[in-house]
Amino acid sequence: MRGAWLVTESPPNEFCLPQEVFKLGLGHGPLLVYLYLIYRKSLKHGADKMSCAVIGKAVGLCAKTVHTHLRMLADAGFIKVKKHGQTFFYMLNPIETHVREQSYAALRNRWISSKRLWLTGEVFSAVFPVPNEVFQLGLKPGDLLVYIYLHYQKGVRSGQCWPSYATIGTAVGMSRKAVQKHIGSLINKGLIQAEETMICRKDGCRYNGSLLYTVKPIEQILKEHEKESLAQLKLAEAQRKWERRCQKRGRPRSAL
Repeated sequence: MRGAWLVTESPPNEFCLPQEVFKLGLGHGPLLVYLYLIYRKSLKHGADKMSCAVIGKAVGLCAKTVHTHLRMLADAGFIKVKKHGQTFFYMLNPIETHVREQSYAALRNRWISSKRLWLTGEVFSAVFPVPNEVFQLGLKPGDLLVYIYLHYQKGVRSGQCWPSYATIGTAVGMSRKAVQKHIGSLINKGLIQAEETMICRKDGCRYNGSLLYTVKPIEQILKEHEKESLAQLKLAEAQRKWERRCQKRGRPRSAL
């Protein structure tokens, strides 16, 4: 296989995306659906069989919207769709022909230098890992796409990055205001942390810089979600016990 000596396997709970995926000029809807198809391909499915409803549930979109995005991706040559009866199979096409030309300086300055073999057999100069669990967090489409982009930007060891709202918006096809809203949502959900930064100019003036984001480890997030779920289950059980006790004593039921 071409470039096989460059392969470094990803952990079983991660899948890899080429950095070029954010340079394809896709809108946020088609891009999100495309990222999910890449994830499914990483699970070693060949021609994946899925309904629009299944994809929509994973990325937070309705089946009709997913169908529109899939048709756009097929028309643009990113995927192939084959129909067998009432079943649709989706296959990824190589994206090398879609990647925009980049200067030597841009290639040289990439922050990840290792090369890896991607899902279609293409060799890209750099890829970035994304946890499989991102599609299991129940995030809204915009939150999910911005969250994946922060995984692309974050440092491998520090888990930190500081892209501006405009930079994120350009990459994921959103307005600056929409990105700001989704960042706030991710912070409220406990998936990321944000700190203000200051920039000092040569003349001594200081002004606010881009926010410094820390992407929390997915293992920590899952543990926190598990604790919250257990706490809710215990509260619900206590409420049921209280209601049963009130029924036996003939008292009006009220919340704990």
